[in-house]
Amino acid sequence: MDIAVDVDRLTELMGDESVEFIKVMDMVQDIIDNPNDYLGLQASRYAALLAAYRTQMIVKSQAYKRKSAQMSERDKIRNDIWKTLYQALEENINTLKVCARGAMG
Repeated sequence: MDIAVDVDRLTELMGDESVEFIKVMDMVQDIIDNPNDYLGLQASRYAALLAAYRTQMIVKSQAYKRKSAQMSERDKIRNDIWKTLYQALEENINTLKVCARGAMG
């Protein structure tokens, strides 16, 4: 089974919270498209940005979790997206840190 990430659909599901989601996905896509651009200071900068977004994501996820008894289906989906991004970004951030150190050392 082939599963594709439909960013447009996920953006629609995120509703009024899609701005951060789009920014993060754009950064991740640019890293995929242009990996050679993410070395040294650029890698360090993006690692810091993604780490900051990651912090916001887990805070939002916890807020959804707190109201879980009254969560709508849309809220459950948003919470799942925030949690998934939170977990996935850890590897991106760690890789960028390695790229930053490798280019500076």
